[in-house]
Amino acid sequence: MVPSLFKPSDGKAWAAVAVILKECPDAMVLVGKRIMNPRDPWSGDAAFPGGHYETSDGDLLNTAIRETMEETGIDLRKLGRLVTVLDVEHPRNMPSLNVLPIVFKVDCGVEAVNTTSGEFEYLKWVRLSDLPNADKVTVVKGNTRKAVILGDMVIWGMTRRILCKLYGMLNNKQENVRG
Repeated sequence: MVPSLFKPSDGKAWAAVAVILKECPDAMVLVGKRIMNPRDPWSGDAAFPGGHYETSDGDLLNTAIRETMEETGIDLRKLGRLVTVLDVEHPRNMPSLNVLPIVFKVDCGVEAVNTTSGEFEYLKWVRLSDLPNADKVTVVKGNTRKAVILGDMVIWGMTRRILCKLYGMLNNKQENVRG
């Protein structure tokens, strides 16, 4: 049984994302490219596995675990170790949504599968050491933004901010990639 990490009780909208880290030997994080969906405000964007809190989850830790299993096939209850919880984030296009990034570590052999959940076009392990050289200013959805560009995956917004925080934490110094 996973202990209660954080149970929303304030009536606000909450979500949790799993920032899944593995070091093989380079530090890598799992990121997915969301499928195109006209009803999804984050359609086509890069994102971590995660989603909206449901009262049946009990807490946000269980939200992250449930969503990760549904979207990637990774059972964090068995394969993940809780590392830390980052500060709450808010997507700029939906500032009323509170998103809790929860960092897990998995062993090198753990692989994700693109499940039938319909969330992601594909999943990719992103090397954190690639972030500084891939961080650019580009046009995303009609606006000029900072983004990490890795092939056809453009990581911007909240996902980029979370990656930058993790990069800074792991390097135990000021971030080379600015949030």
